[in-house]
Amino acid sequence: MQQLNLAHMELFPTRVWSVSLSALNEHVPQWTAQIESWRQQNPVAEGRSNRMGWNSVQTLFDDPLFLPLAQAVRTVFDFIFNEMGPPLHRYQLKAWANVHDAGGYNTFHNHAGALLSACYYLKVPAGSGPIVLRDPRPGALLSPWQGSLRPNAGSEISIAPEAGQLLVFPNWLEHGTEAHAGSESRISIPVNAVMGI
Repeated sequence: MQQLNLAHMELFPTRVWSVSLSALNEHVPQWTAQIESWRQQNPVAEGRSNRMGWNSVQTLFDDPLFLPLAQAVRTVFDFIFNEMGPPLHRYQLKAWANVHDAGGYNTFHNHAGALLSACYYLKVPAGSGPIVLRDPRPGALLSPWQGSLRPNAGSEISIAPEAGQLLVFPNWLEHGTEAHAGSESRISIPVNAVMGI
């Protein structure tokens, strides 16, 4: 057989970034206590995609207690925006608490109106389900190759997060979580970069 001079191009990549913010672990007990206090004061969840759990309003970074996390996230976002191309205007960060009790999960959704999205994992106890990222290409649903990272296959990718991890992804990337099977609550802090003033 004649040797093939075959080249290929990776087109339409979807980049997801992961970074450990374990240097902030000393703040975790205070942050966890503050989120639990907010939940006691306002037990009705804000809703959105959270099921069988609780989430707060999108003002978590307005609290000075969370300033170290806000600064770390901004550093990461600035680095990523340098890769993607800086936004045309200044941006601000919006964050909220997301708590899943036993059986809790997030339905599939995206973050419309944001420039970039992320999730910081504050507490990931045993039994925490993964975050699931859906292939953003509608046509990939028609591929006979499903469920893998092979070329031209369609897939949902599951990522098992770790405490202290910051996962950053495009705001339009559809994502959800599998049900939390643990007895201790799973706590994460989703973040959006949005156009600032």
